[in-house]
Amino acid sequence: MVKGTGDKDSDTIAGIATPPGIGGIGIVRMSGPDALRIADSIFEGKKKPSELKGFQAVYGWITDGEQRLDEAIVLVMRGPRSYTREDVVELQCHGGPVVLRQILDAVLKKGARLAEPGEFTRRAFLSGRIDLSQAEAVASLVFSQTSGSARAALRGLSGELGKKIKGVREVLMKLVADLEAGLDFAEEDIEFVRREDVERELKDILLRISGLIRGARAGMILSEGVKLVIAGKPNAGKSTLMNALLERDRVIVTPYPGTTRDVVEEVINLDGVLVRLSDTAGIREDAGEIEKEGVARSWRAIQEADLILLMFDGSERISEYDRRLIEETKNLKRLILVNKIDLKIELNLRELEALSGSEVLEISAREGTGLDRLRKRIQEMIWEGDLSGEDALVSSARQLELLKRVKDGIEDALNAHKENLSEEFIVAELRKALNVLAEISGEIISDEILDMIFSRFCIGK
Repeated sequence: MVKGTGDKDSDTIAGIATPPGIGGIGIVRMSGPDALRIADSIFEGKKKPSELKGFQAVYGWITDGEQRLDEAIVLVMRGPRSYTREDVVELQCHGGPVVLRQILDAVLKKGARLAEPGEFTRRAFLSGRIDLSQAEAVASLVFSQTSGSARAALRGLSGELGKKIKGVREVLMKLVADLEAGLDFAEEDIEFVRREDVERELKDILLRISGLIRGARAGMILSEGVKLVIAGKPNAGKSTLMNALLERDRVIVTPYPGTTRDVVEEVINLDGVLVRLSDTAGIREDAGEIEKEGVARSWRAIQEADLILLMFDGSERISEYDRRLIEETKNLKRLILVNKIDLKIELNLRELEALSGSEVLEISAREGTGLDRLRKRIQEMIWEGDLSGEDALVSSARQLELLKRVKDGIEDALNAHKENLSEEFIVAELRKALNVLAEISGEIISDEILDMIFSRFCIGK
């Protein structure tokens, strides 16, 4: 169940809310019943913080006994109209790490406790200000690395996912109530819900859940990124392509095979999608002792990739080893590239298409030919046609796994209904699905899961 409000959850917490390092402004944040008292005890100004209304600020000095620590603006947000629904005070001072630490120490001396990672947001969740999906969206927004992931996080923070979950739960609860009423009055021969209506409702719920799963997958693409691996034989132009996609010289390029002897990883922003791009060592059978480990790592990277750019040298004919590369990656998600089209083409494109059974893109990594089309195809394969960035809601692996469990439960209930099994079995499956939906929003959740979720946060959030 949701964690209650014990002593730990009702005392006053404090933490530095701005990133480590030097900055123009730094913030020490407090939340709890003693936040205003503590602020009064360390502040000199025309007004005491406790004299301010909510969302008012006062200028003055932060002190530790007789010693002035820094000039500051104190901002007061009174509960319940605050982030945590408690009294919140922000001490906005200069952003040096030494002065911030001194101010935090002064606050802790007066009775506050150092906040744990994510504890401010945890209190916002426990107070009912946000649901658990919104809390996870806060973390996603803080750690966003692209504009696409930030937009998705904001949609989740607005409560869009929670609203959709609530809508599904309401429909499901009504259906369960009707089915249970039918069971209670089975001997009365009263039909509370028609069989065809049960099937229609279950199919509609299944459709909604499938849409949420699609949105969860899209959200994970934006928040966690995708792993893109460039693979192929030595000297096919993999490093040149990586440099071209990065738009800088990250990898050493020479005309000699075997220059890249390890997996080289970089991150690029591809139209709002975080792409973890890997250039691999050239794959060949006659690798020397030093190269063999690089080749082994290349194969591991290929197996773990979300998408493989399998590259072939257009200036050479297809070899038996090329055929082996095609065969060993046939069950993986891949794009077939023919590089060096600025040179005389010796590779038989029709043969390569027939061997791979897929579209072949012709490029020149050195000249930049075909790279715009390649970027477009990468995006199309990332989103798989039925997904888009607009489908994305703030998501996590936890949410996706729970949604899959809900989908399995609804499918089991639908199959049981089609097979004319007892409605008791159907109700049992639907009730399990309801509980899983409640885990997504946090209406039913264990302390261990909460600890795991909020441990991802920074201390000041």
